[in-house]
Parts: sequence; structure tokens; C-alpha cells
Amino acid sequence: MTTLKDVAEMAGVSTATASLALNDRRVNEMTRLRVLAIARQLNYVPNRAGRMLHTGRARTICLLFMTSPRHADIVHHTSLFYYLIEGVLAVADEAKYSLRLEVKSDEDQDLVTFFDHVAGDRSLDGIIIVPQFLTDYPFLHTLKTKNFPYVLFRPSRFGSDVNYVDIENAIGGRLVAELFAQLKHRKIAMINGPETHVDAIERERGFLEGLSNAGIHSLVKRSGDFLIQSGFLAMKSLLEEVTPDALFCANDYMAAGAIKCLWEAGLRVPQDVSVVGYDNNDICEGIIPSLTTVDHRLEELGQCLAEGLLALIEGDSTCIRKSIEPRMIQRGSHAPRVGSL
Repeated sequence: MTTLKDVAEMAGVSTATASLALNDRRVNEMTRLRVLAIARQLNYVPNRAGRMLHTGRARTICLLFMTSPRHADIVHHTSLFYYLIEGVLAVADEAKYSLRLEVKSDEDQDLVTFFDHVAGDRSLDGIIIVPQFLTDYPFLHTLKTKNFPYVLFRPSRFGSDVNYVDIENAIGGRLVAELFAQLKHRKIAMINGPETHVDAIERERGFLEGLSNAGIHSLVKRSGDFLIQSGFLAMKSLLEEVTPDALFCANDYMAAGAIKCLWEAGLRVPQDVSVVGYDNNDICEGIIPSLTTVDHRLEELGQCLAEGLLALIEGDSTCIRKSIEPRMIQRGSHAPRVGSL
């Protein structure tokens, strides 16, 4: 097996210089290129354990998704978090860090033990955590106490003294309300996610604030689980009470289910009912009409989370407090209320 010493000897440099060249550290450019060429020629594979001893870092970060056994598993059953992973990977690859994916239930009996292990595990340099539901997360105390680098996605309800990147769900909800007000809609309905889901809570809060600001105080609501079938069933239940002229679904998958239900009921989108979703994922362009939605910029969010975590790891920052504002993506599923023009 080729060693770093073999590469250094063939390149005519010290092992320290060869190590610096292979790790993109500051060395003469000609020297760096020569070392890299010889390493490729000899099929040299860096020894991870040796690199950890030399740098004190594993150059590996963890991306952890929290789920709940009480709710649908949108991590595995939707493509929603694919975009976030892409963003994290892009930054990690650029910085030559590996990424480890984990999924844990917030009711896992070994959760505290898991985080104790993470904070003491020299094979990890930091962790990005994606909580979803309102519950106690005692692991935050462990990470803070052991000074282990971490960043939270969506800090809402987790206190102001945590490292986080937020996506301003309430602003997204207000954007939908403002669009409905501009279109002169008044019979408005909402299909929200689970009552304890952080996104669902914040999106509804912003939506209600926006409606109130527009002088609209009537809302008929149902809840789903962020999957397509729940949107269909929630819409079916809504139609037993009212036929709205505008519908806000708290994610795109439920919006797709609701549109299918409206079509089966003989109602046209957007001529009879305007429908707006949330997330801007792959399903938006795959349904007819294409879905107007709120883009919460998950790929950018992933990049921001990874950049923040690496800044903590590298010592370039001591705390991360950032927010990314969502934006409205207008497509074909909304129209002015009939008779409003």
C-alpha cells in the first residue's frame, strides 16, 4: 500500500509538505501540482486516521432529520428534503468535508445517549439538526455543554440562544394571504399540516395575520399530514361544508391531492377555486394546472446551514443567527375571483 512517505520521496519533498499539498494548504503551486500528480500516479489514498491525528478534525459533518412516530414520515415519503441535502452537499464537497445522514425519532429512548456519543465522537466535527415538531429537545443542552458545533434548521420555539438558520414560515403565509386579497377572494379555506409541526404553526400564523390585515376574518380549515392523500381527504371534507373560491395548502403535496379532489367534484382550478401550495418542490410542475406556491429556498437553506456549521468548526464564527425569506412563485393555479374585474 502506498504511503504518504512514498509520495513525498518521489516528489522530493518532506512528508509535511506533501500532506499540506494534498489538503489544499498553502504551498508553492508547482509543488502542489507535482505532489498531486504523483499521488494519482501511485494511487495514493489518504489515511483518515492519520489525517485526524494531524489536523484534529475528521472533516465529516452530520445532517440529522428528526421524525415522530405519531406523524407521517415526510423524510422518507416525499422529496422535500432532497433539496436541502443538495445544498448541504454542495458546500461540504467544496470544503472537502464528508456528509453523514441520520434519521432519528424524537421519541427514541436512546436519543440523549446518541447525542452524548455525537458530542464525544472524534469521527464527526459538527452536526446540522432538522427538528420538525414541538417537543422538548434535551440534546441541545448536551451540545452546548460540550461545546460541540451545531446548527438548527427552524429555531422557532427552541429559544434565542441557539445556532440556527430560519426560513421565515410566517412571512410565507402572509404572502399567500396578500395574493388572495389582491385577487379579491373572500371565501377562503386552508389545509394545514399537523398541529404540532413547526412549519404548520408558523405558516398558519402568518396566513391569519395577512388575512386580518386585509380585513378578511373568515377561514374554514382542515388538517392533513403533508402527504397527497391527506390533501384529497381534507378537501373532500371541506367541500361538505363550503365551496371556497381560494384554498391555501401548507405544502405542495397536499395541494396536489386537493386539486385532484376538486377535479373529481367538477370544480375547475383556477376558474372556480384558486389553489396555492408551499415548498416549491418537484410536484408543482407535474400537475395541471402548474401550482402557484411559496418557495422557501431549501437548497439555499442547506448551503447556509452548512456554511454556518463550517464557520463554527473552523473557528471563523462563535454563533450563527440567520434567516432566509421565502418568495412567491406564480404559476397557473390562481386567478381573480369571478366578477372582481
